[in-house]
Amino acid sequence: MLKRASLRLRSSNPFLLRVQCWSLARTPLFSLSAFCLLINRQKMSAINPENVQQNSTTTAFVTALVVNGSLLLLEVGVFVILKQKLWRVYTPRTILPPPDKRAPELPEGIWRWIPALIFAPSEEIVHKNGLDAYMFLRFLRLLIITFAVFTLLTFLIIVPANAVHIKSSLEGLERISWTNITNPSNQSRFGIHVFTVYILTAFVIFIIRREMLHFLHMRHQFLISKSHSRLAQARTVLVTPVPDELGNEQDLRTFASFVPGGIDKVWMYRDTGNLNKLFEEREELCQQLEAAEAMILKTATLAWRKRKKDHDRQFKRKFKDVELPSISNDLVLPPANQQLLDELVPQKLRPTHRTGLLGLIGRKVDTIEWCKTEISRINAAIKDTREHAVKGKFLGSAFIRCNLQMGAHVLSQCLSYHEPLWMYNRWMEVNPKDIIWSNLDDGALEMKSRYAISWAATIALIILWAFPVGFIGTLSNLSDLCEKAHWLSWVCKAPPVARGLLEGVLPPLLLAILFALLPFILQGLAWYECIPRWSMISISVYRRFYFFLLIHGFLIVTLSSGITNTIEDILKNPTETVQHLSSQLPGAAVFFLTYMVTQGLAGAGVALLQLVPLVLHFVRKWFLGRTPRQAYDVTFTMPSADFGVLLPRLSLLSTIGFAYSVLSPLINLLALISYVMFYLAWKFLFMQVFDQPDDRETGGMYFPMAINNLFVGLYIEQICLTCLFFLKVSDAGAPAVIEAIFMVILIVLTACAQILLHNAFSPLKHYLPMSLATKKMATRYNKKKSGDINVDTTEEIDLFSRDRIRYMRKRIKATTKRLDEKLDTLKEKVTGEDKGDDSKDSDKMVDPSIKYEGLTAETAVVSGLSRKASMDSDKSKRQSSTKALPLFDAAAPAVEDSDTSNEEDDDDHAFDHPSTYVDQRWIWLPKDILGLSEFLTQELKEAGVDASDIGATMDERGVVEVSRNPPDKEWSGGHDL
Repeated sequence: MLKRASLRLRSSNPFLLRVQCWSLARTPLFSLSAFCLLINRQKMSAINPENVQQNSTTTAFVTALVVNGSLLLLEVGVFVILKQKLWRVYTPRTILPPPDKRAPELPEGIWRWIPALIFAPSEEIVHKNGLDAYMFLRFLRLLIITFAVFTLLTFLIIVPANAVHIKSSLEGLERISWTNITNPSNQSRFGIHVFTVYILTAFVIFIIRREMLHFLHMRHQFLISKSHSRLAQARTVLVTPVPDELGNEQDLRTFASFVPGGIDKVWMYRDTGNLNKLFEEREELCQQLEAAEAMILKTATLAWRKRKKDHDRQFKRKFKDVELPSISNDLVLPPANQQLLDELVPQKLRPTHRTGLLGLIGRKVDTIEWCKTEISRINAAIKDTREHAVKGKFLGSAFIRCNLQMGAHVLSQCLSYHEPLWMYNRWMEVNPKDIIWSNLDDGALEMKSRYAISWAATIALIILWAFPVGFIGTLSNLSDLCEKAHWLSWVCKAPPVARGLLEGVLPPLLLAILFALLPFILQGLAWYECIPRWSMISISVYRRFYFFLLIHGFLIVTLSSGITNTIEDILKNPTETVQHLSSQLPGAAVFFLTYMVTQGLAGAGVALLQLVPLVLHFVRKWFLGRTPRQAYDVTFTMPSADFGVLLPRLSLLSTIGFAYSVLSPLINLLALISYVMFYLAWKFLFMQVFDQPDDRETGGMYFPMAINNLFVGLYIEQICLTCLFFLKVSDAGAPAVIEAIFMVILIVLTACAQILLHNAFSPLKHYLPMSLATKKMATRYNKKKSGDINVDTTEEIDLFSRDRIRYMRKRIKATTKRLDEKLDTLKEKVTGEDKGDDSKDSDKMVDPSIKYEGLTAETAVVSGLSRKASMDSDKSKRQSSTKALPLFDAAAPAVEDSDTSNEEDDDDHAFDHPSTYVDQRWIWLPKDILGLSEFLTQELKEAGVDASDIGATMDERGVVEVSRNPPDKEWSGGHDL
C-alpha cells in the first residue's frame, strides 16, 4: 500500500500536494496511505476536466467511505470489547469521583449502551462536568439539526435542479453538483439555488437566535444557582491596571463605595521581593527530592528481592535431598536503619545530579542530601521573610470581593477611570487556581503593546507556516525532483520501498508532529498577551486556532483547487477561460467530501476508542507512576477536554459544510453523519470518562464564539455564489446579474442579522441581569420579613444598605457554622475519629492507613473502602464545586440568597500569591516492604522537611500504588478536583 501511495503522490502542483499532505496529517494513522491516494485521485479529476476517468471522484469517495466505515466498525468493536474490561480507561467517572459526581453505569452488551446513551439527559453533564461541556454538546446538537434541515432541503430542491433533464458528460457525484449545470440556457435553474440559500440562511439565523436564548437561560441559572453563587469567585472582580493613586485598600474601597451591598474584602497584588522565587525554587526541589526518594526506595526493594531469591536458591540447594519441614527458609527482615539502606543501596547507586544548568554542569552532589538541606534552608528563609514582610510596591492589579453577586457585576460594567488605558480590564468569575500570577504585574502600555505583538506574531505565523509545510510537502515529490536535481540522484536509485517510506510515510508523520506543536505555540502567544487567567488563554487559543485552520485548512485548499490551476489560461485568453474558472471554483468540494467522511467516521471512532490513553494504560505504572504523586495522577486523575483546541476543528467542519452546502449537496449528508458520530462519542466521554477542572470553567463562554463562527461559513457560501454568478454574466446575461444582486442583498441581510444578534446578546452573555439578581434578593428578603417579627414589613429592600447586608450575612453564616459543627460531631461519634490537636498530622489530613494498607489502588477504589466515603457524602455535596445544576436550582420552590452563605469568606488568603501563605508540600514516600519509608520520613522531618508515607505503597517489584490523594490534603473518598 505504501508503494502504491507513493506512486500516486506525484502531483504536478507541489502547492496542492502540500495541502493534500497537510489534511492527511490530521487523519487517523491507519488510513494515511489510503486517504492520500484518494485525495490525489480526486484532485487530478477535479483539476483536469478532460480526464478520461470522469468517474474517479465517485470511485474515490466510495473507497474512502468503505475504508473509513470499516475503520469505524473496527474501532467500535474494540471499544465494546474493552469497555467492560478496562474501567479505568472507558468508565472512570462511575468510580473515581466523589459519590455525588459519579455517573451511572451504562448497560452491558454490544448495543444496549447506545440507546441508553442517546436517551440519557444531557442536563446531568452540567452538574458532572460543568456548563462548558454541556454547551459543547449543545453546539453539536445544533449542527445536527441544522445539517438535517440542509440535507432535506438540498436533496429535495437542489439535487433535482442540478441533475433532472440536463444532458451532461459528467457522472457519479459530479452529476448532482453545481458543476453539472454548464449550459447558459439552464441559467434559470440557479434561481432555485438562490431561493434555497435564502431559506437555509434564514433557518440558520433562526436556530442561532433560539440556541443563544437557551444559552443565556442556562448561563444565568448557572450564575445564580446556589452551588455557584455561594462561592467567593462569583462575587470577585479582578481589576487591572490600577493607577498608583488607587494603590491602597482604603482608596479602592472609596472608589467602589457605589457598589450595591458594599465591598467585603480587597486584595492588592504587591511585589513580594524574593519570596516568589524562593517559593518556586522550593516547589522544584520538593519534586526532585520526591523522585530521588522513590528511586532509592525502589533500588533498595529490588536489591532485597534479589537477595531473597539468592537466599531461597541457596536454601534449596543446601537441603536438596533432606526433608526438613520444620526449618523456615524465610530471610529475616532486618530493622530499617541507615545501615540497611547503605547495604542495599551503595553510594555509587544513590541518585546524584549537578547543581548547574539543567543538571548537566556544576558541582556533583548527592540529590537527597542536597535537596533536603536546600528545602530546609528555604523553609527557614520563607518563614523569616513572611514574618518580617513589609508591603511591597503595588503592581497594578487588585481583587475586589463584593458583599453581593450583583455588586460584582455592577462594578465590572461601570466606566472605572477618568483617564485612558487605566482599569479597562475587569475580569469576572476569577478562581484563585485559574490565576497566572506572572501576568498581573504589567502596566497599561505594556499590556496593549503585548496584545498587538501577540496578534501580529499570530498573523506572521499563519503566513510563515507555509514554508515548513512546503518543505515537508516537497518530500512527497522526491521521485520527480531527483530527476532534475543531481544531488538527489540517490533517491532515484533507492529501492521502491525506501522511496515509498520517504514520500508516503515521512511527510505525513512530520506534518502530524508539526501541527501537534501548533496549539502549544498559540498558547505561548496568548500567554505573552498578558492574559491573567488560564481559562481565558484557552479562549484566546480558540480564536487563533480557528483563524489558522480557516486560512490553511479551507481557503488555501479551495483556492488552490480552482484558481492556481487556471492562472496561465486566464493570462493568455481571459474571455475564454472565465467559464472554465467559474466551473473550477466549486471543485474543492470533492476534497472535502472525503474529508468529512474521514473525520466523521474514523475520527469519531478514534475519539471513542481513546487510542493514546489505551496505550498509556499498559505502561503508565512503569513509566508514569514512579513517585506517589505520579501514581496518583495515573490512578485517580481523569482526562479532560481542551475546548480551545477541540472546538476550532469542529467549527471548521461546519464552515466547510455551510460553504459547500449548495455547491455540493452531498456534503450536507456527510456533515450530518459526522456530527451525529461526534455527538455520540463526546456525550459518552463527558458522561463516563472526562472530568473537567472546576477552576477552568468559563460558564459556557466558548459557545457564543462557536455560534458566531457559523456566520463565517454563511459569508463564504454567499460570496462564492455571488462571484460565480458575476463570472457567468458574459454567457448568461441578465439572469446571472439578477441572481448576483440577490446574493449581494443576502450578504447585507446576513450582516445586519449578525450585528443585531451581537448587540442584543453580547451584554447578556457576560453579566448577570439585574432583573434576575434583584428578583432573587427580593424573594429572600420577603421571606425574611414574613418570618422575622423584628423586621419592619413596610420597609423597602435597600441593596445599598451595607449594614443590613452584613448583618444578614453574619446571621446565616453563623447558622451554617453551627450546623456544620453538629454534623462533624455526629460523624465523629459514628466513625470513632479523634480530632486531637496534639499532632500535626491530625490537623492536616485524615489517616486512612488502617483501611488502605496492603490494598492496591484499583482494589481500594472499586471496593469503596474509603474510610470517609460514606460519611462525607453530604459534605462533598455541600463542598462539591463551582459547577451548578441550573435546571434543578431554577425549579426550586424557595431560593435561598446564596450571596449571604459563602463558605469561602473566612479564607483571607484566597487571592494572595501562594508564596505568601502556602506551606511546603509534603514529601510523599511510598510505604515499602522493608519499612525504609518510615526511616526516611523521620529523617526528613528531623531535617525540617515535612514528609509522610500514608496512602502509598511499593510492592516487591518497585511498582508504586496509591489509594488516596497526597496526605497533606483532605480526602473525601474520591478524586475531588
